[in-house]
Amino acid sequence: MKANQLDNCRICGTLFFKDYTDYCLDCYKEIEEEFKLVNEFLKIEANRFADIQEVSESTTVSVKQIAEFIRDGRIYAEDFANLGYPCKHCGKVIKRQILCSDCFEDFSSKIDATLKNDKFLEETGRKRVRPKVNAQYWKIR
Repeated sequence: MKANQLDNCRICGTLFFKDYTDYCLDCYKEIEEEFKLVNEFLKIEANRFADIQEVSESTTVSVKQIAEFIRDGRIYAEDFANLGYPCKHCGKVIKRQILCSDCFEDFSSKIDATLKNDKFLEETGRKRVRPKVNAQYWKIR
C-alpha cells in the first residue's frame, strides 16, 4: 500500500494528503457538484444539441472545466452533436484528445522530419549548426 503524500491543491493551493486526486477535499466536492450540474443539464432532451458555450452559460460551469470533463471521459461528447472543445493549436472544435487530427498529423510529420535529420547528422558525424544570434546591447552614454 502506498503511503499518503502531501501535495498542494491544483486549484486553491491548500496542503492536503494526495490519495486519488490532485485536489483538496473542498475543491473536489466543488468539481463533483459542477459535474452533476452539467450532467443533469445534458440529460434534458431539449439540451442535447447545446454547444460547450451554451452549457457553460446555462450551468455557470467554466468552459475549461466542461472540456476537462470531456477529456477525462466523464462526459462522452460523441453522444452530443454539438458538444466539443477547441483544439489547442487551431481552435477547431474536437471531441477527443488535445489536438485535432490535422494539427496532430502536421506536428507528427515535423517531428519525424526533425528526428530523421538528427539521425542523418549523427550517422554522418556532423553536428547541428545553430544560427548565431548577434545580441545587441544598449550602451549608456
